[in-house]
Order: sequence, then structure tokens, then C-alpha cells
Amino acid sequence: MSRRFERIISTPVLLDYAAYDVLHSGECGEGAPKPAGLEGLSPGSTYRERVRLIKEVLADLRERGLAKVDNPAPELRETIRLLHNPHRRIYGWYGFVEDEQRVQGSFHVAESDDVAVLAVWERGQVLLEPVDADDLHSVVASLLPDAVEPVADEEIVVPAERPPRRSRGEDDEPWFVDCDVGRTERDPVQRRYDRVERLTSGGQHFVMQLGKAHKGSWGEEKVSEFPLNYYFGPEGAVLSVLKRSGEDPDGEPLRHLVPATSAAFRRELRSLR
Repeated sequence: MSRRFERIISTPVLLDYAAYDVLHSGECGEGAPKPAGLEGLSPGSTYRERVRLIKEVLADLRERGLAKVDNPAPELRETIRLLHNPHRRIYGWYGFVEDEQRVQGSFHVAESDDVAVLAVWERGQVLLEPVDADDLHSVVASLLPDAVEPVADEEIVVPAERPPRRSRGEDDEPWFVDCDVGRTERDPVQRRYDRVERLTSGGQHFVMQLGKAHKGSWGEEKVSEFPLNYYFGPEGAVLSVLKRSGEDPDGEPLRHLVPATSAAFRRELRSLR
């Protein structure tokens, strides 16, 4: 079972990634895997460089009132441990365009024992922020762009992979109907796939991929089988997720494209298994 967590930070804390790395190594052990979304190379390629980095990080934390002597504040240490070993977690990666430049970021929300923290890694810094443990889905929704309209489409359901286009044969249209594009337009599956590709590829203003995990009764972690994908492009926002049929849980999954309203985002994120 997850260890208990009682005292985490009460106000946001902004760290350089190097400082987060030092804290993670100190609390969770050298070489311990970092939480999904917060994985990065540990700075300091030699022992001397690493020692110097640790001293610099601790000096900065002391100056900010986040450490005494060589000991980070207990609340900060507990927060790092919560991120490493929570009961529930939601995590993801995102990208957006700002001033014609592509910006990439990631996040991790961790919860145990009615305390929760959000970590956002972007532009070389990690923001740690205490959040409401009772509504992690709304916490994640707050990371999406503001005032975005969903696409105008109804929900689209297609096979997980595009089926091959039909080649011309004896059973195709008469000789005088010889336009392949016309045939594709009359094929509803291919037409829906064309729509899926237009809404989920190229020219996106903001994209995000999310996953979930939770600890089982014996302490084993159960990770969602498929991620949830969010796309905001010229035609609005849409969600894409693979789902297996409730009637045949072992059958092939289908791809669902859902207009990305706030309610739909929370619903689809909540339903990840």
C-alpha cells in the first residue's frame, strides 16, 4: 500500500529542473525512476559536478526559506515523495504554439490520503502546487486553453486503424464512373477517417496526451490501457480515445472522436481504465 502523506506544501513552489532532480534523488534514491511526465536527464555528469550542483540547490533553498542547513523543508520533502509514490495519479504531455514557436511541457498530478499536488514542467522549470484532492479531473482541465469551442461534429467512431482503400475490380462501379475520389467520398468509413485525420493532424494550436494510474488493494499499480488525446485546431477542440466494447472487453478497440466540451473532457478522463 502507499505510504501515508500528511504534510505537503501549502503554497506553490517554483524550482529549476536541476533542483527538482536533486530533491527527487535525495528523497527517492539515486537512480529512482521519476514520475511520468517529469522524466529528464539528471544534470551533473561527474561526481564533482553533482556535488557542486547539490550545494548550489541547497543554498538556493535556504535563501528562499525552503531548507535549514542541508535539510530541505519537511513539507517540500513530503511533496516530492508524494509525487514518487501516490495512490492515484494523472499525467500527460502537451505542446502549443506561442509567438510562432513550439513550446512543450508535461504535468503530473499525485494524490494520497486526501492530499494532492500538481507538478508542471515547462521551459526548464517545475511548478509544484497543492490542489484539491477531491477533484483531480478539474485540476487537469484547468491546464487546457481557455474559451475554446468544441468542433461542430457529432461523435465519430471508426476502427482503431484505417482499413485499406478498395482497389478497382470487377465488382466496382460501371466503367463510366472512373473517379477514385468519388468512390472514396461514397465510402462512409474512409470519409469518417478523412475527417478524423483533418481534426487530429497538422496545424494544431494545442495538443495534450493524458494517462491515469491507481494503486490496487495489494499495492500493485494499474495503468490505463489507452491514453486520452486532446486536440485544439482551426476547427475547434476534439478528444480522441480508444475504447473497447462493454459487451466484448477483449475485442478490438474502436477510436472515438468526441467534441471537447468541458463536461466531455472530464467524463472521458474519468472513464479511462
